[in-house]
Amino acid sequence: MLPYQRAIFYGDAIFETLRVVQGKAPLLERHIARLKKGLDLLGFEVPDHWDMPFFEAEIAKISPLNARVRLTVYRSEGGLYFPENNTPQFVITATKLPSPLLDWATKPLQIGICNRIRLPIDDFSGLKTLNAPRYVQAAIEARKSGWDDGLVLNSADCVCEATSSNVFWWKNGTLYTIPLTEGCVAGIMRELVIELAQKAGIEVLQLAVTPEEISSAEELFLTNAVRGIVPVGQLAEKVFQTNRTMQLFNILQRYFTTAE
Repeated sequence: MLPYQRAIFYGDAIFETLRVVQGKAPLLERHIARLKKGLDLLGFEVPDHWDMPFFEAEIAKISPLNARVRLTVYRSEGGLYFPENNTPQFVITATKLPSPLLDWATKPLQIGICNRIRLPIDDFSGLKTLNAPRYVQAAIEARKSGWDDGLVLNSADCVCEATSSNVFWWKNGTLYTIPLTEGCVAGIMRELVIELAQKAGIEVLQLAVTPEEISSAEELFLTNAVRGIVPVGQLAEKVFQTNRTMQLFNILQRYFTTAE
């Protein structure tokens, strides 16, 4: 038996992707909190020593100074669909990044609406699990269509997220994002961007939105834990500005450069 058999056979695993900056992971505490919440929801028996210092030390063993790190946690072997052992195991992988700084995309993304799939809405929608064929197919559809990325709809035909990012947009001076009740992943960068925007005096609202409604936005951007904020330049025929998005990106960049 392979120790990670349940991850391969049933996708019985969740993961965190995070950024290491100058040897530190500024958002690690948030990632571990989300990880533990997900493991509890999935019925794992989490060891008491699985805290932030433990994973900080484990990541430091293999991570370059600046890196994209993935922490995958899977259930121990035993059982078919019903597990016989709820003890978690983990594996950490790391990919070197060229710089500690977030990169502003000088060429904003061209994206479209993915039509082949719909994402479900349930208690498990906010988790980052290995059950990812829908995202894979959305990424394939985007590439075949000549887009940099694609917006994925949920079962109610509203915008849910991109293939690996949460979605934000600006309209009339207000910053909007998709509520978690729409089925999107509970992104760590999503959480941070909301907090930083509010601290900067920006009104942030969470709103369900159709593809037609989001096309009326003035600016549109995507967020994830590694790339930070990525501006969108075009969705179908709609061309977006990036001025306010760049201002928010600069706030985020300062957060990372001053983080202890």
